[in-house]
Amino acid sequence: MRGKTVRKLSAWLFGAALIALWEIAAVSVDRVYLLPGPADVIRSLLLNRKEIFLVHLPATMEVVAVGGALSILVGALFAVMMDLFGPVRKALYPLLTLSQAIPVMCLAPVFVLWFGYTTAMRVVVVILTNFFPVTINLYDGLRSARPERMELMKTWGATKGQIFRLLRFPSSLPYLFTALRIAVPWSVIAAAVAEWLGAPAGLGFYSRYCMMDMDAPGLLAPLLVLTVIALLLNGILKVLERRIVSWRGQ
Repeated sequence: MRGKTVRKLSAWLFGAALIALWEIAAVSVDRVYLLPGPADVIRSLLLNRKEIFLVHLPATMEVVAVGGALSILVGALFAVMMDLFGPVRKALYPLLTLSQAIPVMCLAPVFVLWFGYTTAMRVVVVILTNFFPVTINLYDGLRSARPERMELMKTWGATKGQIFRLLRFPSSLPYLFTALRIAVPWSVIAAAVAEWLGAPAGLGFYSRYCMMDMDAPGLLAPLLVLTVIALLLNGILKVLERRIVSWRGQ
């Protein structure tokens, strides 16, 4: 308990130190259009809170939610197929590995050509960003069930479906939550980058608009919101993991 308290306190102190260094650097530069301080960013956020929270934040969260959910569904489907069918695994695994050699963000302009500045383009960017970690982590999780437990269930007459439902899928949950904790921040980043390339609304779009207007505090305000959202979602996943995978480590 004491070690956990120390770690939490250290994290808060580190964050406070970063904010203090940021403020010191901003005061030293003394050019708000180059390096606004934390107070300048928060002031801009409060002044434009209606536009940011009522217009652009919902647009970004829609892309994050739809893209994140589809990436989990598609990644889980591919992971199960790779686990159940050897030919599928041999065909897909090299392609999945090869896909990581091409950064998704470099393909984003291609998606703009194909889909235009639409929600579909931004959702595709989020899906492709998250697809690999979800698929690989869940596949590794499905393969992590102990062989002796599988053999024991077979001697009890369990079917393949029962073994999957009662042993292999529960064994994969820690790996799945690891994948989700990677995918959630990536979803937020991917959505913002896709909006930066072109969108009628969204925090990435708002940040780009402020950049073109030389509004540095306005440029950083959406980034602050995105950071808080990513931290909150990650915290929610930690709580869910502790509740759902309570047997981990036993």
